[in-house]
Amino acid sequence: MPTRPFSVLFVCTGNICRSAMAERVLAARVAAAGGGVSVRSAGTRAVVGRGMSSQTRLLVRANGGDPDGFIARQLEERMLREADLILGMTVEHCERAASLEPSAFARIFSLMEFGRAAAELAQPGSAADGDRWQRLVASAVQRRRAGDLRPAADDDIADPYGRSDSAFAAMATRVVPVIDLLAGVAR
Repeated sequence: MPTRPFSVLFVCTGNICRSAMAERVLAARVAAAGGGVSVRSAGTRAVVGRGMSSQTRLLVRANGGDPDGFIARQLEERMLREADLILGMTVEHCERAASLEPSAFARIFSLMEFGRAAAELAQPGSAADGDRWQRLVASAVQRRRAGDLRPAADDDIADPYGRSDSAFAAMATRVVPVIDLLAGVAR
């Protein structure tokens, strides 16, 4: 009987910019590595049923992802229970996810916080390696419990929605390198 693939859930507000981009860029890295890791996203106040913003679509394509067919979804308790790793775009998203599903608390990190933990582990490997993802999560959880991993002042990734193209570019400049780091992709 096949085992359930490791699952990553990205969370932001509307689920049409930040988390949508993170989902589709990581999904592309996972697919290029042979699949085997499930990648999804949702919003705390999602614009349910809408596709990603036009600026995000361009940036997703420019970074090797496929924006086609994306539909924004509202964050639900079930999603949080099923995810092996939940990555919020801000500390507020993490807090909202933990309040919705307290049992998921240990698996909830901001993207930037988790990226710092992964960078310090220096575990290259395949984006499709569920065991590698499990080790990353276990290490980050252990570091958090020991007090060695704490949110930083610049962990929040600003919401570019309704802003200029440069705000979207700034968002991508923060999101994509962390996604590549987590995926084991050298840049």
